[in-house]
Amino acid sequence: MSWAPNQAEFDRTQLVTFLRAVGRNLPEPLTVIVIGGSAAILGYYSPVRTSDVDLFDLSGSDFEAFRTASAIARDETGLAIGVEIATVADIPDSYQDRVRKAKISGLENLRVAVPDKYDLALSKALRCMPHDIEAIAGIHERRPFSIRTLVERFESELLPIANMDRRILCSNVTMIAARLWGMAEAGKLAKRWDVAEPTGLLPRAMSKRSTPRR
Repeated sequence: MSWAPNQAEFDRTQLVTFLRAVGRNLPEPLTVIVIGGSAAILGYYSPVRTSDVDLFDLSGSDFEAFRTASAIARDETGLAIGVEIATVADIPDSYQDRVRKAKISGLENLRVAVPDKYDLALSKALRCMPHDIEAIAGIHERRPFSIRTLVERFESELLPIANMDRRILCSNVTMIAARLWGMAEAGKLAKRWDVAEPTGLLPRAMSKRSTPRR
């Protein structure tokens, strides 16, 4: 399903309630990797909201099992949380070596993993919409990023494989840097990558409502 502006959005407590119901209704144990805003919320307590749970690198049969359990969970909880699977996503090359278990109790047959916070932040740099940056900023407030680590991983593991214009991607990362560390640090990165310096911060957005998903 795709996101529409009139869809409800949910916080971490509601997502956890929904996933517990999914776990109860799975026929056998299943591990899923959650990406996007739902990973920022579930794995790192970012205070943003989302309308769906984005799954990555999941086989067709496992996704069908998850989707079937999700339909039951929506009926049981009354939470109209969407479920999407991303078959292709630009994320740092060795992300699988760094995935971590989300700390969620009571999931029964379901295990939820999320990318390392740097991998997650860089994966959201592709769109770099206000709600993407706010999800990253929400992680940073609780578990601060290192600009050195973010830049090193970007240059070594994402930039060489990303399926988008290099200058746009570099500009997006400078905007993230501006939000997390200020305009001076963003300016240094812009010079490093030979792209225009950000002229200002993107407006804050605690939800997806202002911009449709692709």
